[in-house]
Amino acid sequence: MNDTGRIRPARGILFAGALLWNMCNGMLFVLTPLFGVTLGLSVLDIGSLVGLPYLLTIVMRFVGGALADRYGEHRMLQACYSLNVLAAVTLALASGFLSLMLSSTLANLSRSMFWVPAQSMASQLSSRYPGRMLGQLSAANYIGQLLGLALGGVLAGWLGYGYTFVLVTLASVVGMLLGFVLPPIRVHGGRTVWETTVGMSRRLLQGRTWLLISTSCAAAVPFGITQSIYPVYMSDLAFPEGWISVIIAVRSIGPVVIGLALGSEITIEREKGFYALSMAGLGLFILATTWTQGWLLLGLCIAGLGMAGAVADLLNQVQAVDLSRASDRSAVMAATGLGWNMSPMALPLVLGWAADTWGFALMFAGAGVFFLLVALGTPLWYRLLR
Repeated sequence: MNDTGRIRPARGILFAGALLWNMCNGMLFVLTPLFGVTLGLSVLDIGSLVGLPYLLTIVMRFVGGALADRYGEHRMLQACYSLNVLAAVTLALASGFLSLMLSSTLANLSRSMFWVPAQSMASQLSSRYPGRMLGQLSAANYIGQLLGLALGGVLAGWLGYGYTFVLVTLASVVGMLLGFVLPPIRVHGGRTVWETTVGMSRRLLQGRTWLLISTSCAAAVPFGITQSIYPVYMSDLAFPEGWISVIIAVRSIGPVVIGLALGSEITIEREKGFYALSMAGLGLFILATTWTQGWLLLGLCIAGLGMAGAVADLLNQVQAVDLSRASDRSAVMAATGLGWNMSPMALPLVLGWAADTWGFALMFAGAGVFFLLVALGTPLWYRLLR
C-alpha cells in the first residue's frame, strides 16, 4: 500500500477515535471527583485520586514511546482504548477510595498511552504541514473533552451515577473497536525497546529537553487543576453537579479554536513569544479565580486557562517535531512531554494541601503569581536551557 493509501483512512479513523476517547476519558475524570464528593472524601483525598496515579504513568510514558516507535502508534492506541474500557468498568463498580483509586489509575494509564502515539501519527500525516495536522488533532481532542466534561455531570444529575457509568462503558467499547481498525501509516522496527528507552533517558541530560518539558507542564496545568481542584471549589460554592460539569467543559472551547486557527502559526521561530504568552495566561486566569465566585466569571477563567494551555500544548508538539525524525518521533515526544505526567501529579497534591491549609483564595493567588513569574523569566530560561 502506498503512503496516500495508508494515510487517508488513518486520518479519519484517528481523528474519530481521538474525539470519542477524549469524550469518554473526560467523563471519567469529571465523574471521579464528583462521585468522590458524594462519598464524603476530602479535598486532599480527591487530589490524591488525580495526582498519585501519575507516578505510574511516568514510567509508562517512556516505555510507551519506545513501544510505539518499535511496533507502531496504532498498536499503542489499541491498548490505550482498551484500558479506558477497564477504567470505566472499574468506576461503575467503585464504592470507596481504593476502588476509585484503581479506576483513576487505569484512566491515567490510558491517558499516558494516548498522547504520544496520537500526536506522532498526526505529525506524519503531512510532511509539509505537521502543525496543521497537529492542530486538527488538537481540535478533535478538545471537542471530545468538551462533550465528555459537559455530559459527565449533566448525565449524573439526570440519570444518576449508575446509568451514567454504564453509558460511559458502552461508549468506551465503541472507541476500542475504532482502535482495532486503525491502520499503520509507516513501516516500524529498527532499534529495540531497550535501546529507544535508554536514548530517551539520555535526552533528559540536555537542557533543551527540560525547556520542552516545562512547556508540556504548562500545557497540562488546566487539565490537572480543573479535574481536581475546581470541582471541589465549585462544590464548596454549592454549585449543582450539572453546572460544575458544564463550567469545567468550557475549558475545551478555547483550545478547539486555537487548534484550528493557530495550528500553522505556532512555529519554532516564534516559540519564545508563545512560551511567555502561555505562562502569563495561566498566571492571570488562575489569579483571577481568587475574585470570582459566580458561574459566568468562573467559566471565563476556566476558558482562559484552556486557551493558555492549548498554546503551550501546540508549542510543545511543534518543538518535539523540530527535535526529532519520523523514526524516533514517539520517543522524543514521550521525553519532552513528560510534563503531562509531572504537572497533573504534583499540582492536585500541592494545591489540594494548600487549599486545605490556607483556603482556596490564598491557594489560587499563590499559584497565579508563580506562573506570572515564570512568564517574566522567559529570556532567562531560554539562556539557561539551550
